[in-house]
Parts: sequence; C-alpha cells; structure tokens
Amino acid sequence: MQFKAQTLALLLSTLPFTIATAQDTASTQDTLKPRSWDLRLLRPGCVSDGANFDISVYHSSGVSERSCVDLTAVTGLNLSVIDTVSWKSPSEPSFDLCMYRNGDCDAEGLVGAIRSGWGVCVSYEKWKGWRAVAKGEECD
Repeated sequence: MQFKAQTLALLLSTLPFTIATAQDTASTQDTLKPRSWDLRLLRPGCVSDGANFDISVYHSSGVSERSCVDLTAVTGLNLSVIDTVSWKSPSEPSFDLCMYRNGDCDAEGLVGAIRSGWGVCVSYEKWKGWRAVAKGEECD
C-alpha cells in the first residue's frame, strides 16, 4: 500500500505542472492560430510548403471583407514579374479571394476565385483587381 501512496503523491505533485503546461499549450495554439486572411503575389520560385517572403512583391492582409483593390493603382508594383499567388484564410471566420481581369472588379471580368481558404503557388492569371469576400459569398 505504501508504494501506491508514493505513486499517488508523485502524481499529485506534478498535477499543477501538467495543468500549467496544458494551459500554456492552449495559449500558444491560440496565439499561433491565424486570425487574418493573407494575400501575396510572388515572383517565380514559389515553394508550396515555404513562407516565400523573399519572393513576395505584394502583400495584403485583413480580418474582414475587402472591397475592390486595383493592382494597377498600387505604386511601384510591377505586375509583369508576378508568377504565382498565395492566399491563406483562417478557418473562422473564413474568406474567399475573388480575382478580376480589370481593376474595377466588374463581375463580367471575373477570372476566378480561391474558395478553399488555402491556395499556395497558384498560377497568376494576369488579373488586375481583387477583393476578399466572406466564405461562400458571390464574387459579383
């Protein structure tokens, strides 16, 4: 019986550490959990499991829907060097990327949308306008 008491005492003595560790882990996970969508336009060389910061020529992020952005109006952005697109959205709330032929985001010029919440190294199709919409919303 004494062995069991010692084992119990040992387990009880580590309980506060175990609880603190579990709380720290939850905290760390919450901290690392993405809260904003993230769009990057990239030069050639995209690596699907990499950050690709070094080849990024344009970056935008947000926590809500974004109205039309005209890339031709972005000072210093050379659209001819863009090769791929990276789109990442948190799972809650989730957003979709709508891409348009022209910078006015006219629905008739819709080129495509990334609706999975995650698209890395997606081929850039020469679109010039984009907007972020709530997951499942129409791009028009």
